[in-house]
Parts: sequence; structure tokens; C-alpha cells
Amino acid sequence: MKTYTWDERIARAEKLIQQQPATRQVLDVYVKATRFQKKVGETFQGNEHIDIRSVLKFLPELKALVVELKSEPLQKAFDALGGDQERWTDLLMEHWEQHDEEPARPADAFLACLLIQPYAQHMMSRMSVQADAALPQCPACGNPPQVSMLREFNNGAKRSLVCVMCATEWETLRVLCVNCSEENKDKLPVFSAEEFPQARIEACESCKTYIKCLDLTKDGNAVPQVDDLATLPLDLWAHEQGYERQQPSLYLMPAE
Repeated sequence: MKTYTWDERIARAEKLIQQQPATRQVLDVYVKATRFQKKVGETFQGNEHIDIRSVLKFLPELKALVVELKSEPLQKAFDALGGDQERWTDLLMEHWEQHDEEPARPADAFLACLLIQPYAQHMMSRMSVQADAALPQCPACGNPPQVSMLREFNNGAKRSLVCVMCATEWETLRVLCVNCSEENKDKLPVFSAEEFPQARIEACESCKTYIKCLDLTKDGNAVPQVDDLATLPLDLWAHEQGYERQQPSLYLMPAE
């Protein structure tokens, strides 16, 4: 499975910013955040054993990013934590171990994940992962999937899931709800829109959740973390139809 580099994600987001004005604002935030994460991730190269607390040396850079983003909820969350290393460590561990629970404090979750994701992606990339095709959580770190993906395979397509935290990708069943494990195809409708050929909504009538699917057989340039944000109108439509996203995007968390 392909692992998308920070540079690939940034380049894709910058391209889509020019093509899709409707999602320009959230993609611009994504680019700035990912540039920060790239700096964090680059410091891990060549290091075998890394303590998660090592990311706290980037708090000054994170503070500068929060100021640049001009987000009042993020600024309040950062100011509340201040420079207290113990409180930051507790926050990191809380969100590293939270897995599939929706965060109670979205701004705290966003700050924590900005720091955790580079660490998680570096550490889990060193693992050899063997996953059960019906496994709904990441076989590397135990977190839920952000999106599913379709890739060309034997004149057809195979489906995989991409972890929201460490970006590990693992194969899964083509017909399966990753929230409640429903396998009846009649209860698993798929919805798409002409303006977003690379994406579709994979819904479940049993639990009324959905996951975004990125179809690389339609657009081989799609990058999961980026195209997920670039196709936000599909999420809005799905919510209007009564479906809830199985794993909410941190970039869409409500302000506190």
C-alpha cells in the first residue's frame, strides 16, 4: 500500500485550492498545518526509539501556527494549556488512546493530533502489518479509519481503509460497514456526484453512518487526507440525508 508523503499531500492540496474555490479555506488551513507536521516528522528520521513527549519541543512552532490560523477556539485552547509540559503530555496520551470516541473538546483534539500524527506515522511505518479483512480499526495503532479507498486490481477494484491517525492503509472487504459490520449489500447504498468523480459516500442503513470513499480507479492522483477535505459537499449532502460520519474530520469540528 502506498504511503503519501507530507510533500505529496501539500502539492495535492495546493493544486485543488486552485481548482475548487468552495473548499479553498479548509484546504488552505490543511496546507499550513501539514507544513508544520512535515517539520515535526522530519526530526524523527533515523531515530529508532522516540518518546511521544519529544514532540513537545515544537510547542513554539505550534503556537506560531495557531496565531497564523487566526482561530479563536484554537488560541483559547493553546493559552489554557500554556507551557505546562505535564498537561500537554496528558493531552497527547488522552488522544493517542482515545481511538474511536468523538473528542469532547475539538480544539484540544486538533492541537493534539497536529503533534501526534507525525509521531504515529513515523512509528507505525516501521511496523509490518497483517490485518484481518474485516478489521474495522487500524491494525497498527488501533484508531478508526478516516476514509476508504478503491484501487485497481485484476480488472476490478479492491477496497482498503486509511487510518485517521497514523495513515496506515489495510485491505478490507468490498462490502462491509466499518461501523457496525453490516454485510448485506442491500443495506449498504453508495452515493456519488458528477462534480466529484474521485469520491463517493458509502452509507449504511442499519446504523445510519457513512464513510467517504476515494476511488483511485477514477482519479489516480487523489490523496486520501486531501481529497477527503476537497469533497466536503458530499459530507454535507450525506448529513442532510440523515447519515452521520463514522469518523468526523478534525478540520470540521465545531467551534467550542
